[in-house]
Amino acid sequence: MRIAGLISGTGLMLAMVLGTVIVGQSPVVPKYVNENSKDPAPIKLRQLQGTVLGLGGDPMPRAMVSLFTEKTHTLVGSETTDMQGRFKFEKLEKGLYRVVARVEGLCPANIPVMLEGGLLGHKKLEITMRAKDIDTCSYGLAK
Repeated sequence: MRIAGLISGTGLMLAMVLGTVIVGQSPVVPKYVNENSKDPAPIKLRQLQGTVLGLGGDPMPRAMVSLFTEKTHTLVGSETTDMQGRFKFEKLEKGLYRVVARVEGLCPANIPVMLEGGLLGHKKLEITMRAKDIDTCSYGLAK
């Protein structure tokens, strides 16, 4: 395989391999952020799945939803929402976590979630994204 040229800069890489142009972008590593002025009470759920919505209630496809441990803020996993704004984390241990959702140009959501068994039914996490200039950041509810 012969590489005819290679140009790299600001996370974007352009390579010509045998006359074929390949464009790729460096992966973005999710980071823990908390822009809440006051942490809300943890949302109690039996499993962690849900939807990311815009302020008008429309689904937000391609939102990045990351899951962190509460105690050390260690990244557990990250998902990108589908075309209906849905995400799902599977095979999680019971305990306290933080869900951080991000959409370009909007205030990130930081939601404490308590995963536990019991009679919690099949409630899902509904995250509503807000603009950065609104008094409160994005938030989540169990529905």
